[in-house]
Amino acid sequence: MASLLVLGAFGALPAAAQDDATTQNGASGYNGSYITGPASNPLSFLNGPAFRTTGQKTPYDFPDFAPMTALDKQLPSWIGFGLEERLRWEETYNASFKLHNDDGYLLNRARLLMQIKPSSWLRIVGQVQDARAWWQNPPLQPPNTNRLDIKLAYAEVGDPEHHWISVRVGRQLINYNNTIIANSEWRDQGRSYDAVVTNLHFDRFRLGVFAASAVVPLDEGISHHQEGNNIYGMYGAADSLVAPNSSFEPFVLWRVAPSVAVETGGKATTGHESEQAYGVRFKGVVFNNLDYTAEGIREAGSDGNNAIRAWGTTDGVAYRFSSMYWKPRVFTQYDYASGDRNQHDGVHGAFDTMYPTAHDRFGISDQFGWQNIEAVRAGVTIEPHRRWTVTGQWLDFWLASATDSLYNTSGGSIVRNTAGTAGKHVGQEADVYTWYELNRHVNVGFGFAHIFPGQYLTLMEKGPNYSYPYFALNFKDAGKTH
Repeated sequence: MASLLVLGAFGALPAAAQDDATTQNGASGYNGSYITGPASNPLSFLNGPAFRTTGQKTPYDFPDFAPMTALDKQLPSWIGFGLEERLRWEETYNASFKLHNDDGYLLNRARLLMQIKPSSWLRIVGQVQDARAWWQNPPLQPPNTNRLDIKLAYAEVGDPEHHWISVRVGRQLINYNNTIIANSEWRDQGRSYDAVVTNLHFDRFRLGVFAASAVVPLDEGISHHQEGNNIYGMYGAADSLVAPNSSFEPFVLWRVAPSVAVETGGKATTGHESEQAYGVRFKGVVFNNLDYTAEGIREAGSDGNNAIRAWGTTDGVAYRFSSMYWKPRVFTQYDYASGDRNQHDGVHGAFDTMYPTAHDRFGISDQFGWQNIEAVRAGVTIEPHRRWTVTGQWLDFWLASATDSLYNTSGGSIVRNTAGTAGKHVGQEADVYTWYELNRHVNVGFGFAHIFPGQYLTLMEKGPNYSYPYFALNFKDAGKTH
């Protein structure tokens, strides 16, 4: 009934309003490219670097390497295979803002996908994943270690891009909106959902309706979701409705959990969560080179007997000087997510980031989540070579509420000062990262992030700097499965 009401509001039968079209196929990029760069550079329509070079018709510098594509050409048309391999070296210095808490390790993630497609309206997809860490300080566990797991296992009736209705059932990726419901591919194991998704598509109008449970990854073996920890949603999109080359995206999410912390005047306790998020995102391109995005979300509901009253916004613009040498693209972004002003008033005021794409949400160091935070970002991306991009950015972080915690990307408290005596200025971050595409299926990248502590971290954690360098090598050949 609810979906019919939304359809009526659109005035038409709207498929997936997903940023990442090939996410539907278990791949990790758009039009054959990768989500391997910072996964939410502010104003990309995708959650990748400022722009990808894959759409260019200019040649690559190295010959292609696509063994799955070659294999699929020898197989019957109804079956295909895809292969992904990712190596990444990471180092962390003063992790969790603890002096001399350092680590360096190699991450490897391999994925093998099989698709059976006996007709244009039926697909069966399975993907196995093996993610491992070498030389990392123990414990070895997710998100860096997830050995021999089932990443995808679903059946889809209908084609979301060509049919007005399609239904997908099973373990899958959901990536309607990277800020609050996505798959967070930068993590070694990423995120999957056990879900039922219905995508409706008519002309410029789309609507996704889903019921899902996020899979809780194990360090080894087949992972499962937690019973009772579910998210339901409707995500719509109307292209070029408000302005040319734009997308207007209203959505509603409902999250339930069997046990969450509840504020009381006495000892800590837990209760059932029923949280609703109402939001809208408006994004588009003007004059071919000016990108813009604006998104606002309000959260309501209850945590036990506590009321939920929270909100967040992310807004920004970017402009690419395509006629200039190296085609510089400048961008700026503002983010805000409310915090809890009083730990004992029976009102939960901290914004819940739910299931976001975490990487580069607030800089490539990935130390902070979209919760009790105010952040400003500015940067520039250049293209020194047709398949090479370099980005530099600067971020400034403040607490939204001095009496609430500083939170990490998973919603866990890093530092808490309920008295509010440490101020609000968390610190600043400087990032530089680069990606070079050797051919259509292989790219390499390097990044370095450094956090300069502000008054808050200096008083609460004695102010250690945090540094994070990485080097990544990525290969992905989706064969005919894309």
